[in-house]
Amino acid sequence: MRLKAKEIAKELGVSPATVSLALNDRPGINQETKQRILTYIQEREEEIRQEKEQEHQGSKGSILMLNYVKNGIIMNQKIRQSNNQPTFNGEIEKQVKKAGYQFCFRSFQESVQEVDEILDECRKLDVKGIYIMAAEMNRGDIYPFLQLQVPIVTGDNLFYKEEIDSFLIDNREGIARAVDYLIDKGHSHIVYLAENVDIFNFVERRTAFVLEMARRECGDASHRIRHLGSNVDEVYESMLRYLDEGLKGTTAFVLESSVISLGVSKALLERQVRIPKDISLIGFDALPPISPPGVNLTLIKGTHTKRHIAAIKHLMRHIEDENEEIVKVYYKTRLLEGNSVFDKTKYIYSK
Repeated sequence: MRLKAKEIAKELGVSPATVSLALNDRPGINQETKQRILTYIQEREEEIRQEKEQEHQGSKGSILMLNYVKNGIIMNQKIRQSNNQPTFNGEIEKQVKKAGYQFCFRSFQESVQEVDEILDECRKLDVKGIYIMAAEMNRGDIYPFLQLQVPIVTGDNLFYKEEIDSFLIDNREGIARAVDYLIDKGHSHIVYLAENVDIFNFVERRTAFVLEMARRECGDASHRIRHLGSNVDEVYESMLRYLDEGLKGTTAFVLESSVISLGVSKALLERQVRIPKDISLIGFDALPPISPPGVNLTLIKGTHTKRHIAAIKHLMRHIEDENEEIVKVYYKTRLLEGNSVFDKTKYIYSK
């Protein structure tokens, strides 16, 4: 199959004329751009050759990536495309096809589907292994999938006793990073604002908050966790009521999720609470779509795309070698510093 100049140009962000110059070895194009075009063509043609070879040999079966939605509050927020597939699927599909498997993505809605439906589909698709985005799963939810007797890897949940591989954000490390950052900026009366949903990641973060506050000698923080709601509107209304009570010496909030970040920001903006002058904010894992004007939220960020790709690669190794060791892999977070935390050690604001 010959690649078309227009397709190459679109993929690389250059003009078809530039592609033509590179292909015909003509002047008028710099060497770096020319080499980039030729390298892309060579790599793409090799991918096409491998795909055709695999089609000729026949597939080794299917790899299923399953988005498990229990209540829809968490996982549906992560799936935004019209075809209900995550944006990082392209790279994952490429890795799966390269290994000779077919790639399938499904979203299982527990409230409207029977688990037997997805199990039957797995059998029809000749699924050899499953990667489950399992943030909303309870412990008992995993057992029906064990009936398939294929390797399973989970993301954002832990089923270690069931001998299932897990790839997770290191929530303890992330919360420690957030607490240390705030305390080093002079904050000690910190409150953790939480959703009403007790999923694995959230429970780990809340537990870590209490432990890390104790480690930094900031007292018993078990009563400094305030649950606001499970959607933006609930969080917004609850935060307004919280502000009516008064902050009572609180100088900083740790925001559990993007839902919390958005609802809290909306309430603070409405009440004209100054960020970070009146209150400092540090979020976890995802930026809210909207923030108060002039506020760049300081954020503890976990990796998603790389973690999911690593989980799929491990799943395929496990399929090829049933003696592959069961792993529990934690990915460290990173701090994205914005302007939402006031450094009390350097400045004093007058009211």
